Amino acid sequence: MSNDMNQSRNTGKVSNALAKVQAEMGVLVVDKSGYNYKYLTLAKILEVVLPIAGKHNLSILQLPSVEVVGEEPWVKVVTRLSCEEEWIESYFSFPMILPTKKTDTEIMTMGSTVSYIRRFALQSILGIAGADQDPEEAQKEEIEGNNLPNPNAPKLK
Repeated sequence: MSNDMNQSRNTGKVSNALAKVQAEMGVLVVDKSGYNYKYLTLAKILEVVLPIAGKHNLSILQLPSVEVVGEEPWVKVVTRLSCEEEWIESYFSFPMILPTKKTDTEIMTMGSTVSYIRRFALQSILGIAGADQDPEEAQKEEIEGNNLPNPNAPKLK
């Protein structure tokens, strides 16, 4: 696995726009389970993030490509956040997922790998960590269940 980044000379505008997006999007609750864990889908992340990013003039671009490392195909995704002439880029690459069923084709496994990397790269560059439960619902359950709230839990406004 490889992850690198690059940026324009100045990043004040893109950093400011990113901070506004992060403040507005709040906590994203996981929306899918499988493979023995829960996770946020790429579709859910984009559904929440894109309207907020557009509102703050932050564009998000993800460009996948395949390169051969040794003799093994690796999928690389460049994720770029831009605001006016400023930008931040992250490069994330991973070996192509191997077929797990006889019906899997190379294009299917490449598509799966691209989707995984896009999801991980987007969560990383935007600072998103999926929560198992909405924080407000969790706090409400604690209060209704006569449980003492966790003193280390973030305070809700």
